[in-house]
Amino acid sequence: MKKITFLLFIFCATQVFAQDMKALKSSAMKDAQAACDATLKEDFKTLLTYTHPNILNAAGGAEVMEEYLKTTFSQMKANGFAYEIAETKSVSDVVKEQGEYRCYVENYNVMKMNGKRITATSYMLGFYNETAKKWTFVEAKEMKDTGTIIAYFPDFKTSLNIPENTMEMKDIKE
Repeated sequence: MKKITFLLFIFCATQVFAQDMKALKSSAMKDAQAACDATLKEDFKTLLTYTHPNILNAAGGAEVMEEYLKTTFSQMKANGFAYEIAETKSVSDVVKEQGEYRCYVENYNVMKMNGKRITATSYMLGFYNETAKKWTFVEAKEMKDTGTIIAYFPDFKTSLNIPENTMEMKDIKE
């Protein structure tokens, strides 16, 4: 009888854990898409709520980062840059490592600039804030050993096997 009770306990615990991971994966998808939507709308205040706090702190705070994004997007638009599509395509399995939940998301972007259409698949590394019940993200390629922001994440290690970004540029024929 004890063995059956123990096995039932293990089964129930596994099911609850699997449901929690499924819910975390679903919330990562929702939050990543909200960040993409904010990018398309140039709603930088919202976008920055989905940016990892280490990045905001390194930039001097959300207000500084917002002004930087406004200026950068304004300059890019003046040079003919425009986003056409920004969407989250998928979310990896969620893992718990170094005391936090993490995943990566695959984003698909279509942009145009100077008579060219740029299609890109990029990956963001997601970190779940259990207190806020919200995911924040950083550009995954910048979290590699040669990345520019890895220094803001001391002792960072991950078991996630994040794919490489891809980009294709074609002439627009209209």
